[in-house]
Amino acid sequence: MRRLGVYSLIVLVALAAQTTFAATRNSDAKTAAAIQSRMYHARVFDHGQVQVTFEKGIATLTGTVDNLGSKQDAEKAASKVQGVAGVVNHITVKADDFSAQQMLEQARKKIVTYYAYGIFDNINLEARANKLIVSGQVSEPFKRTDIGNFLTRVKGVAEVENNLEVLPLSNYDDGLRVSVARAIYGDPYFVYYANQAVPPIHIVVKNGHVTLEGVVNTKLDRAKADAAARSAGLSFSVTNNLRIERS
Repeated sequence: MRRLGVYSLIVLVALAAQTTFAATRNSDAKTAAAIQSRMYHARVFDHGQVQVTFEKGIATLTGTVDNLGSKQDAEKAASKVQGVAGVVNHITVKADDFSAQQMLEQARKKIVTYYAYGIFDNINLEARANKLIVSGQVSEPFKRTDIGNFLTRVKGVAEVENNLEVLPLSNYDDGLRVSVARAIYGDPYFVYYANQAVPPIHIVVKNGHVTLEGVVNTKLDRAKADAAARSAGLSFSVTNNLRIERS
């Protein structure tokens, strides 16, 4: 009888362990499904395929997407699900059908259509394989953040190196920007440039020093822009980095 009692106890413990294991597996499966649902609503699957495993509070993400932003979205979606204590993100960013040149072109399009991008900003882009490097100057801090964020959405970008310099906030520099802009774009000679959706002569002002960046059509246009900037009369120096697009 005693042996029978011990045997019965062992069976009960085993059944309880199996029940607990089954309940845990069922709970993990529900959490994994909830993560998949979150990623679906975050439109992660519009950019690739991601698989989820969940165990002991840790969500592990694998698969491939075509941009860094979607990889980040997948991790954010997983971290918001109840019961998730941590996320291991092994998602690969890959876009075999998209060249580095196409990546640059799409990045430039995003820059020039950005609502806050203007003549007082100067932005340069470079692609190294699937890494996008952005440099130059912006006139306000939020622009650096915005640009860094939306460039992660460019197809093929697996990494963004944001080297944008935020120019000092200064009433004097603000006044100088306006004066130089009026001197150049207020001159009828530059009406062709002024009427473009994104005027190509950019005016970078830092601590009273003016730098002209961008592209003009001729050497004469370059020289006239330089003279106009100097005629504003409020700057400590003027550096002319304008490039000539064609003769």
